[in-house]
Parts: sequence; C-alpha cells; structure tokens
Amino acid sequence: MNVLPQPTTPLSAERKLELLNGAYPHIYQSEDGIDLHAYCFYPEDSKPNSQQDDQSGELKPAILFFHGGLWDVSMVTQFSPHAMHFASRGMVAIVVEYRVSAVHQSTPDDAFDDAQMAMLWLRHNHQELGIDPKRIVAAGSAGGAHMALSLAMRKKLEVVDGYDPRPQAVIGVSSFVHTNRRNVDHQRFPNAKVSSKLNPYHNVRRKLPPTLMIHGKVDTVAPHYMIVEFVRMMKRKRNRCDLIDFDACNHSFFNFNVSPEHFEITLNSMDAFIAELGYIPPTEYGQ
Repeated sequence: MNVLPQPTTPLSAERKLELLNGAYPHIYQSEDGIDLHAYCFYPEDSKPNSQQDDQSGELKPAILFFHGGLWDVSMVTQFSPHAMHFASRGMVAIVVEYRVSAVHQSTPDDAFDDAQMAMLWLRHNHQELGIDPKRIVAAGSAGGAHMALSLAMRKKLEVVDGYDPRPQAVIGVSSFVHTNRRNVDHQRFPNAKVSSKLNPYHNVRRKLPPTLMIHGKVDTVAPHYMIVEFVRMMKRKRNRCDLIDFDACNHSFFNFNVSPEHFEITLNSMDAFIAELGYIPPTEYGQ
C-alpha cells in the first residue's frame, strides 16, 4: 500500500457498463495482475478535460461509495444512481471496485485494504481530481458500509505521504456493525483476531466523524437491534450518529430495483445529512 498511482485516462467505451456511462474511470490500485477501478462522476460545471472545466479552480466535496454483497460479489454499479445524484448536487461522486471472494479468493480484510487505498488515492490525487481532501464522505451498504465505518473508526490506519484514509463523515445502509460469532459476516474473516480489529462495536470512542445509519427493521442479514445498540454506544461517546429506520423492510430495501419509493427516501435522507454538514446547499425536502 505504498504506491499511489496518478489518475489514468478513461477506459474505452466498450468496457463501460451502461450505468457507468458518463463516469471517468481510473485505476486506483494495480497489484499482482489485478487492476481496481474508481469511477468518478462530476458536476456539469467541473468535468475534467472538457470545455466545461470549473474555471474557478474550486475543489469539490466528494462522496466515496463501497457496494455491498457480503464481500463476495462485485456490484460496482449499485450506487451509480446515488453517484449521479450527488454529482448533480455539486459533489464529485466515486464508486469503486474492490477485491471480492468470488473473483479474487479474498477476505473482508483484503477489501478493507482496498478501501484504505481508494481513500488514500483520492487524497493523494485530490488536486488532479478536483476534490477537497477535507470534505470526503465515505458511504456504503452491508459489507461496504462496514468498510466505510472501519475507515472512520479503526484506531490504526496506514498513512502514506502524509495522507490519512479517514473520511470526514460516514453513511451506512444496512450496515454490518458487529462482526462477532453470532453473525453471518463473522465466518468470512480469516480469523477472530482480524474480525475483532475490524469490528465497529470494538472501535466506538469519542471524536468520531458524523455518521448516518439507514436500516430496515426486519433485516435478517444485519439485525436491526445491533444497529440500535451501535447508535446508542456512539451517542454515549458524544458522537453524532443519526438513525433512520424503515418498518417492515429487509436488507435490500433501499435499492431502486427493490423499491423506488424507499430508494428515493433513502437518497433524500443522505442528501439532507450531507447538506447539514455544509457540503451541499439544502433542498426543500431537507429543510
């Protein structure tokens, strides 16, 4: 994790997935024959290498999305609709690939290493990418939410060239917050020691970034009561940790192809949270 490549030229159009059209792809990590891509969505007034470049040179706030899938399957387009929305709101929005077990025989700690590298790559190249390194939100679902939380909460993280991978805020949807032996996610870690180090429950302390948790009350994969307890623990340590929960909703309720209504409510909740941070202007529904 000590090599941070410069932004690369966009991939050929033939290799782009439909939901990634309009994004600017870069390789953020290349190791052991594996290229991992970050797809950057830009506001109309600040697209790179175009006649619409932001002439003010203003660095934009950013949001970095980690998809779900139990660290098993690659779902890089899961948050493409969200990324398009936040690009329209004036942010640089990034969806990233990371190693998954079905393709790379990897484990959650490998995925977390990729999450660190993605954040370090953003910060190292923030000027070229047009990103304000002091205004980056990490967001994700399920295992991806666990990665975003771990970036904010793990006590020891790798710092490269003075750049720190911790985000300024976190959004977790259908999150894994307690990787103990009772939960489906525990068995995916290589051993109990690694699971414990990357267990958000074990890393709750004071002065953590503002956090928004969004969860279904009948989630059978990541039980709702664990989220409630996690939020209580965060608040006891005087951290901002908001919870928006949905009645009669299971693990995937927030995806557009599952429920357009819940997708819209979830997206609006994310938008309002980020507006409260001052990164984007408020909207009517966020006031």
